[in-house]
Order: sequence, then structure tokens, then C-alpha cells
Amino acid sequence: MSSKKIARIAILSALAFVLRMAFSHLPNIQPVTALFFIATISLSYYEAFLVMFISILLTSILLGFGPWVFWQITTYTLIMATWRFLLYPLSRKIKSYRVLMQSFSAAFLALLYGFVIDSCFAYLYSMPWWTYVLSGLTFNLLHALSTFIFYPILLMLFRRLFNEKMV
Repeated sequence: MSSKKIARIAILSALAFVLRMAFSHLPNIQPVTALFFIATISLSYYEAFLVMFISILLTSILLGFGPWVFWQITTYTLIMATWRFLLYPLSRKIKSYRVLMQSFSAAFLALLYGFVIDSCFAYLYSMPWWTYVLSGLTFNLLHALSTFIFYPILLMLFRRLFNEKMV
């Protein structure tokens, strides 16, 4: 791996760490999900995975380790793959309102992320699935809404960094 790629991964990981820590006091308002999606479409999937992995491990040092770290990494890997290989290519075929459709797709995947994480914890704690998912619905909707809002903002900011090849 070239030093340019390593530096890009390090800078984006640090940015994701800072964003996650800056918004950690708010309930599930996470701009890092949008950042991971932008990294997924602008870098190789492996590099985007490293950005996600490093930033989650770094924030876990300050916010605490537990079984949720494994579930976060696994679930982010799945939704980033879904974004990269399915939803983003489909949204590229739409000519008008492309960024809006991408924002809706990113919000849907953020909501899916919450449902998968809640399902894992319901299984881990031997709780009824529907009660755990319903109790976390507000937080999952906040995560989806924040991803919907942050995606176009971060996309505009990162266009120049990635030579405007994304949109």
C-alpha cells in the first residue's frame, strides 16, 4: 500500500474519530455513517473498511469496549458492502435528484444498521426481539435522519478531496 493511501486512511480515520467523539453526547446523531458511505464510494472497499475499523477501535478506547464493538464492525461491513455494490450503483442510474436519492438510500441503510444491532443485542440479552427493536426505534430514526442530513453536506465537502469523481 502506498504512503498516499495510508495517509488518506489515517486522516479519514482521525476525522471519523473526531466526528464520533464530537457527537457522542447526542443520542445516535452520527455523521460517521455518512462519512463511511462517502469513503466506500471514493476509496476502494478495503480502504473504506480500514477507515471504519480504525475509527471504531479508536472511539472504543474512550467510549468503552464490549460486545457492541464486534457487532458495530460486522454491521457496518454489511451495510457498507450493500451501499457500495447495490444501492449506490442503482442511485447513479437516476438522472435527476441523484443526491437526494443517495441520501434516502443512506438513511435507509442507517435504519437497517440500527435494526441489525438491536437484533443482535436482543439475542445476546435473551430479550424478546420486538420489544428491543421498538424501544430503540427513536434512536434508530435519529440515526437515519442524521445520516440523511449529513450525507449531502459531507459529499459537497469531500468532492474536491476526491477529485469530484463521486457524483
